[in-house]
Amino acid sequence: MRRYTVILLAALFLHSSYLYSRDGLRPDDADIAVRYSRSDTGRLSCLQKADQLLDEALSFMEKNYYRKDAVGWSDLTTAAKARLYSSGSCEDAYGVISWCFGQLNETHSFLMPPEKASRYNYDTAEMQQTPALTELVGEIKGELLEDSIAYLTIPWVSTTDSLICMRIADSLQELIARLDTRGISKWIIDLRKNTGGNCWPMLAGIGPLLGNGICGYFVSANERIPIAYRDGAAFQGRHVRCRVSNNCYETRHASKSIVVLTGRKTVSAGEIIALAFKGREQAALYGEPTAGLTTANATYTLSDHSMLVLTVCQEADHTGRICEGSIVPDKIIFADKPGPAVDSHGYAQDDNVKIAALNWLKSR
Repeated sequence: MRRYTVILLAALFLHSSYLYSRDGLRPDDADIAVRYSRSDTGRLSCLQKADQLLDEALSFMEKNYYRKDAVGWSDLTTAAKARLYSSGSCEDAYGVISWCFGQLNETHSFLMPPEKASRYNYDTAEMQQTPALTELVGEIKGELLEDSIAYLTIPWVSTTDSLICMRIADSLQELIARLDTRGISKWIIDLRKNTGGNCWPMLAGIGPLLGNGICGYFVSANERIPIAYRDGAAFQGRHVRCRVSNNCYETRHASKSIVVLTGRKTVSAGEIIALAFKGREQAALYGEPTAGLTTANATYTLSDHSMLVLTVCQEADHTGRICEGSIVPDKIIFADKPGPAVDSHGYAQDDNVKIAALNWLKSR
């Protein structure tokens, strides 16, 4: 079963002219060889490798892209090959693959270069140097606020290494347990800096606040796969994707009031966490609409050890309703520009989103 991941893409793409065109011819490799063999055999070899990389990417796209039936693949391939061989650079395969995504108006798929791919997969044989943990995981923070309201952040996660992911899930559950010793029944979960990555340690870690059960779905034309949390583990269908190392934690209060803070930097995997709470009883989303990358990706390793991160399905909330684009909070609050002043709890006095969430919980 293909593991779906959700990864932030920082790129801008062009508009599509190939979505509904189905005709066109593929360039002939023999013609290409004749064109270059007489002038520069080294360039030919380089271009052949680039051409192979493009072929690999297009093959995965044609078989697995979630909107594949709306794409004229012959025309797209013809144009991509022409662009590659007229570029004057053997290094342009990556740029041409990105250009293909632009033609599809696809904003969540991208190509991860070899070094970055080795870091994300924590492939020590391929990594040039071992990254610091702070390069792989965002900040995990928790504190008690007034009226015994707990606040915590869920970090972005830029690795699939199973041990690191387990440590992240452990850290989140241990933090929840420490805060819960005060009998907390009101929680603020801040996703405003969660720029995505690997959703599974996030789900396993936040599980005590979600509770056991289905918290979303991956939806394609042929199947609907549940996303669930049960007893310390995050599941994709029947498959465990991340679990805590010891016994899972259960909060003292089964009934909890929760506010999830979202913003434009709540992206991809961060949006899966927001969607897991959306529409639940005693839960509300406050802040700005999310980035809108509410689709799921699968990864495919190419011959040069780069990794194609390809959108293969849509996402739905726990009721099965598909999310299209940004997740809109229950209460939209546009954040003020942060200032230097902080209150006795250490958060910005002009953090109006957090203050609104705090006031809503105090009123309950």
